[in-house]
Amino acid sequence: MIGPLIERLEQAFDGAEQSLLLGDVVDPPRHANFGWHALIIGAVRPTGGLLAARLESLGFDVVVADAGSPQASPQVPPELVVLVHREDGPDPYALAAGWTGPSGVRPRGVVLIEATGADDRLRAAAAGIDMIIPMAVAEIELFNFAKSLARVGSPPAKVLLVEDDPAQADAITSILSQADLSVTLSATVAGASTILAREFPDLILLDIRLPDGDGFTVARLARQDPRLALVPIVFLTAAIDADHQIRAVRAGGDDFLRKPVDPTLLTLLVLNRIERGRRVQGMAHRDGLTGLLNHATLMAELDHAVEAARRRNEPFAFVMADIDHFKRINDTYGHLVGDVVLVHLARMFQRLGRSSDLLARYGGDEFAMILLNNTAEGAATLTSRMRKSLVDEPAMSPNGGPVSIKMSFGISVFPDDGDTADALVEAADRALYQSKRLGRDRVTRAGDPT
Repeated sequence: MIGPLIERLEQAFDGAEQSLLLGDVVDPPRHANFGWHALIIGAVRPTGGLLAARLESLGFDVVVADAGSPQASPQVPPELVVLVHREDGPDPYALAAGWTGPSGVRPRGVVLIEATGADDRLRAAAAGIDMIIPMAVAEIELFNFAKSLARVGSPPAKVLLVEDDPAQADAITSILSQADLSVTLSATVAGASTILAREFPDLILLDIRLPDGDGFTVARLARQDPRLALVPIVFLTAAIDADHQIRAVRAGGDDFLRKPVDPTLLTLLVLNRIERGRRVQGMAHRDGLTGLLNHATLMAELDHAVEAARRRNEPFAFVMADIDHFKRINDTYGHLVGDVVLVHLARMFQRLGRSSDLLARYGGDEFAMILLNNTAEGAATLTSRMRKSLVDEPAMSPNGGPVSIKMSFGISVFPDDGDTADALVEAADRALYQSKRLGRDRVTRAGDPT
C-alpha cells in the first residue's frame, strides 16, 4: 500500500522539478467560491462573451451585465471589474469611481476597455482605473492583466525609469522588481515623452544626463500634464551639487539619489514616495473625513455628466442633501460626534446608491449625488429610502446612544431643470431650500409649487 503512494509522490516531485527547469509556471487552481469573480459592464455581443471566455479560462467566475442592472451590483464583490466604453454606453469613469471609493469593496483591478478611440487619462487617474486597454487588443491584454492579478493580487505600483546606462538600468530594475514594482524603461527624453502620453506611472525615476537632452526636460513635461502634476519625481545623478539640485527643484523634482544607488535606500525611498503620492492624489479628489468625492471633483464630474447626457439625449438627476439642525447636533454632543454623523451618512449613501452613482460631500453638512441615467422619480425613491434608513439605523454617539438625524433633499433633473452644471446646482439648491422651508419631511424638486 505504502510503496505505490511513495512512487506517485516521487513522480510528482520529479514533474515539478522538470517544470521548474524548463521555466514553466503552473498556476494554482482557482475556485469561484474563493473570491475569483469578475464583472464585465457595458460589453455588447459578441465582445462580452469573448472577454468572459478569456477570464473563465483563468478560473474567474464571470458576469456580463448592463450598467444599472441588478447584475451590475452583485452581492459578492468582484475581484476584477471590466468597463467597456462605447459611444452609446454609460460613462465608465463614473462607474469606476463608484467601485474605487472607500466603501470596503474596491476590486483588486479596475480595467477600462476603450472602444471610442479616445480616453481621458486625467479622469481615469481620478476614478482609480488601473489600466486602459484599446478595444483592438482587449482580449490579449485583459487576459494578461487578469493572469497577473490572479497570481500576485492587486496590480503593482508602476515606475517609469529614464536611464540610458544599460548596466545601471538593469541593476535598478532588478532592485525594484524584487519589491513587487512594475518598471517601464526608457533611455531617451523622446521615449519617456511617448510613454508618459499613454501611461500613468506612480513614480518617475530620472537620470539627469540623457542622449537627446536631460532629465529636467522630462520633469517639466510631466509637470505640464495635469494627470502627472502630483506624481513623485526622483532624480538620479552621480554628483549632487547645488546647481543640479536647483535645476531639479525648478523642474518639479521631489528628491535625489546618488549613483550607484544603494539598494535599500532606493527601495525605501521609492516605496515611501509612491505611498505618499497616492495619499496626496486621494486627498486631491476626495474629502478627507468621509472619503466621498470633494466639491471640486464633483463639479468636474457634473460637467462631464452634462456633456455625456446631452450627447446621448438621456436624463440624469442631481440631488443635494442637507442635515437639518446640524449645529444643534454639534452643540449637544460635540464636534467629534458631528464627524461620526457625517461618516455614518456617507457610508449609508454608498450602501443605498447604485455603483454608478457619484457621491460627494458638497461642503460642511451638505452632500450631493449625481444619479446617471435617472429621473426625478428615481431620485425621489432613493431619497425616501435614505430617510427611512436614518430612522432605522441612526448614528451612535460614543456613549452608545442614538443620534437623531433628519435631512432635507432637493432634486434637479437634466435637461428640464438646467442644461449646465451650474444651472443644475442652482436648481437643486433652490429645491433644497424650499424643502427645508416647508418642513413637511418631503423631497422637493426644482419647479415644484410652493
